[in-house]
Amino acid sequence: MLRFSVCMVFVTMRETDACQERRVLMVTNSPQCVKCAVRRCGSTEKNGKVPASCPTEKYPDLVKETTEKYKLPENQAVILGWLGLMKKVLDPQKQNEKYAWTRIHEIIEYAKIRGMKRLGIATCYALMPEAKLLSDILESSGFDVVSLTCLCGEVNPQDLGMPGDIFCNPILQAEILNHEKTELNIMVGLCVGHDILFLRHCKAETTPLIVKDRSLGHNPVAALYQSQGFFSDRFARK
Repeated sequence: MLRFSVCMVFVTMRETDACQERRVLMVTNSPQCVKCAVRRCGSTEKNGKVPASCPTEKYPDLVKETTEKYKLPENQAVILGWLGLMKKVLDPQKQNEKYAWTRIHEIIEYAKIRGMKRLGIATCYALMPEAKLLSDILESSGFDVVSLTCLCGEVNPQDLGMPGDIFCNPILQAEILNHEKTELNIMVGLCVGHDILFLRHCKAETTPLIVKDRSLGHNPVAALYQSQGFFSDRFARK
């Protein structure tokens, strides 16, 4: 019995070591595009040697499979909308306007190219003034707008075993917009986690306009820039 137990422990230890080795291999061989020094994908020169972790080299079957998915009608519609937008954003005949389009302008133009008429706004309650400005702009551009605050439904959080007096309801936001048959939904400052639930339950195409960042005026990329300067100590590895 003792010999059997010792053998079992030994086998279990070997299996554990093997699992750890597989995890280490997976991590070290996983795609790390941001660390690539070759960047062949962004070059016209395709003979450069890329790391073994390069997704193009590591997943050739997926490359073929996903390329075929772009031929599906629903994906073609999005790509053609994007191409139509880029032709205007990068119009060589209007050099002074090149890259001058705001995100709001791009969303409006994309929706028009796609022939969309009914747009939805899912906003955080704290950004209702910004969402109202957006709604006014969209309506003045000819769209029918449906807007929902995250507090819609007025659910009592205690009914779900949660603390507090108010409950943000991104699932309800998504489902109401589904029922309202919006064609394009715009996220305005939904919290991390709430945005995930909203996207999970939305049926219509959805794009973000404002990503919440309470510290930086909803400009989260500023933290990346500041991580190389004044915020360096905040993001130091501990």
